[in-house]
Amino acid sequence: MTENKKASTAIFAVLRISAVCICSLLTASFIFTMFCGIFNPGNILGTIICVFVILLSVCYPKLRRNKVPRILAKTSAALIMCFAVYCAVISGLMISGMLNAPAYAVTASTAGTAPTHTVIVLGCKTINGVPSPMLELRLNKAIGYLNAHGDAVCILSGGHGSNETEPEAVSMKRYMLDCGIDGNILYTEERSADTAENIAFSRDLIEEKGLPADVVIISESYHVYRAQRQARLAGLNAYAAYAEPGALFPTLPTYWFREIMAVTRDLLF
Repeated sequence: MTENKKASTAIFAVLRISAVCICSLLTASFIFTMFCGIFNPGNILGTIICVFVILLSVCYPKLRRNKVPRILAKTSAALIMCFAVYCAVISGLMISGMLNAPAYAVTASTAGTAPTHTVIVLGCKTINGVPSPMLELRLNKAIGYLNAHGDAVCILSGGHGSNETEPEAVSMKRYMLDCGIDGNILYTEERSADTAENIAFSRDLIEEKGLPADVVIISESYHVYRAQRQARLAGLNAYAAYAEPGALFPTLPTYWFREIMAVTRDLLF
């Protein structure tokens, strides 16, 4: 075996081992979220892809011994590499939105740029009228932001899901009132079912009530890129702020992967 071939074999072995390790960790995270009762395209499709990559990486040396399996294995490996690169590119956009969000939110609230502005809190699952842990993080971020910016008003955006007792916005407003936020600055948008509707219906409410079109959107870190992009497409001067994941960090891969698919859908359609 030539030196070049030895080096190539060693590099490929490292790549296979790395793929198995990374996909094993991701699969563990996906399965963890399922045990928590969270089922979405992020952990379901993510688990399928990761298990396939693990099996391909482990079985690849044996598959190379015969022509047809070798062709299928190489084709699969090439497609997986392309998909990984694509996910990295979209993740780069999402990370860019995360890194820029704090500075943008400060810009939105700077006198002379936007003396008053509207905070939009994107809805999330509620349980018997009580915000889920993820939604609670968003609301606590909004509470801190509103307390620091006394000139801001706030739209709580979220409709009535099939497994919810009331519109998310109603539960969100009750939580904010219990935390001491003035009800006069709170507006509820109770029709939306997804991010696009969150933004579109909040924009309608802004126009109806004459609220400032300079907005700060509050959601999760991975979500701010897409939410801010959609808001700007809707004609809003949009900035963003996000809550720290805290105890929800183990579920991040599930929502991150789901967000990659959501960004893809938005870019295509």
